[in-house]
Amino acid sequence: MRKVLVVEDEFLIRLTVIDALEEAGFEVIEAATANDALRIIEDHTIHLLFTDIQMPGRLSGVDLAKVVAERFPEAGILVASGRMRPDELDLPGSAEFLSKPYDFSTVISLLKAMSTKS
Repeated sequence: MRKVLVVEDEFLIRLTVIDALEEAGFEVIEAATANDALRIIEDHTIHLLFTDIQMPGRLSGVDLAKVVAERFPEAGILVASGRMRPDELDLPGSAEFLSKPYDFSTVISLLKAMSTKS
């Protein structure tokens, strides 16, 4: 299965998402911030990105999505927010938006669909 980078600053949400994705057969790498995620993508090829938008640090999930889209053009990108709407964001063309709260089965379905596109 494809490698997905999960970036979420809320620890319990991140662990729950990781458990659901691993149970669905994904290989998961995790980060608590976009800054941490940037260090990870220096050493790992990322097939899929699932990121929150608002996190601590100087970079947002939108910033991270842009870097991943540039570095890994074939990567599927899914960004989530409970506070922002997609029309307020400057997302890469390949990115999809998901409103919080989200259902884990929806996250899994979207990432599986993205993993078959490339």
